[in-house]
Amino acid sequence: MATILVTGASRGIGLELACQHAEAGDSVIATCRDPDTANALNHLSQSFDNVEVEALDVVDPLTILSLASLISKRGDKLDILYSNAGMAVAEAFGEWTADAFSATLETNVVGCAMILQGFAKVMAEGGKIVNVSSKMGSFEFMGNLAGELTSYAVSKSALNMLVRQSAPSLKSQGVLSVAMSPGWVKTDMGGQEADLTVAESVEAIRKTVSELSLEDAGKFIDYTGEEIPW
Repeated sequence: MATILVTGASRGIGLELACQHAEAGDSVIATCRDPDTANALNHLSQSFDNVEVEALDVVDPLTILSLASLISKRGDKLDILYSNAGMAVAEAFGEWTADAFSATLETNVVGCAMILQGFAKVMAEGGKIVNVSSKMGSFEFMGNLAGELTSYAVSKSALNMLVRQSAPSLKSQGVLSVAMSPGWVKTDMGGQEADLTVAESVEAIRKTVSELSLEDAGKFIDYTGEEIPW
């Protein structure tokens, strides 16, 4: 039985990751900003004894340190950490706001940096950190096609660099870290015209993660394991 931590687990991909790992018998620590209002996640924890719900806000370093401390005091080690929490704001060029860019970068980049750093010491040897990125963060793939999600695309490019920069330090501890695109998924952001259901994306992600090794450290890959150009 593996120990799994998922950030942003109240809905979408994060919720499905928690669900599928719970069904597989793993011990799941599912986190979100406000557990009191996370109805679907609380229902999941009531249905499975191996799911615990914890409060964690990626833009509040104290909540990260608090949860990492709790895990450490229990003597637990994380086998897989899904750094999934993120945000996107739609604004067309000419309507960009500093608030939207700042909030997006704080959540998708700074928050992920604090997650990587905060939980590194409670990762098991051979543990895996999956930083949920997007093909929109690829210069070659997207070019200038981000449209109203420019701040999101910029943040995912920065996240990819963050993963690349931190991967060697984590690898020296025996921990794998990658940036992974979950594909175009039928979520609130992806819309119903997307290619994949949430369940299909997560099933593929779990299979790919199970096959990753330290040789893959720092890569930018999709949910099938294929490398994505930077």
